[in-house]
Amino acid sequence: MALGKLGYDFSMLAEAIDKSPSLISKVASRQAKSRFVAESIAKVLGMSVAKVFPDVPEYQLAKPTSQQERTTRVNELRSILGSEPREKK
Repeated sequence: MALGKLGYDFSMLAEAIDKSPSLISKVASRQAKSRFVAESIAKVLGMSVAKVFPDVPEYQLAKPTSQQERTTRVNELRSILGSEPREKK
């Protein structure tokens, strides 16, 4: 991967973002999915996630940008599914 050309390796990135080198490797090789790791890789490369991972549809989708937006989306799903909020354990 292009990280090496910049003088970095997976273990360095893993340490910088407090994740395992194994997870970084798996995300880079498309064996695991982590938006956080994918965004970190893209940021180091100075590219968009869509450009680095064009083959991973989940990274192409917009994610809620705030807790309020996330809550709104969850409530929309509850409305569609006809479910009530559950108590968190």
